[in-house]
Amino acid sequence: MVYSEKEKTIETNWILLRLFDESDAKDVSILCNDYDIYKNTLYLPYPYVVEDALSWLQNHLDNFTNNKSFEFAITDKVTGKLFGAR
Repeated sequence: MVYSEKEKTIETNWILLRLFDESDAKDVSILCNDYDIYKNTLYLPYPYVVEDALSWLQNHLDNFTNNKSFEFAITDKVTGKLFGAR
């Protein structure tokens, strides 16, 4: 496992953990627009639309920079496909 402070990423043989950006909003909305996820969370809206994703994403960099929270996108290292969040 390799951490890049400059890129703010964690890399393994198969996945890349990176900060989310606005271009992830559509994929985040697709992944989160699931009734089973909604009914098992306290704060996730349903239906979950792109605007919800953008709202969630807007503070990630500040949170990371200020050591408040660390929301990473879990992606395929080769294709960049978004699998989820950690």
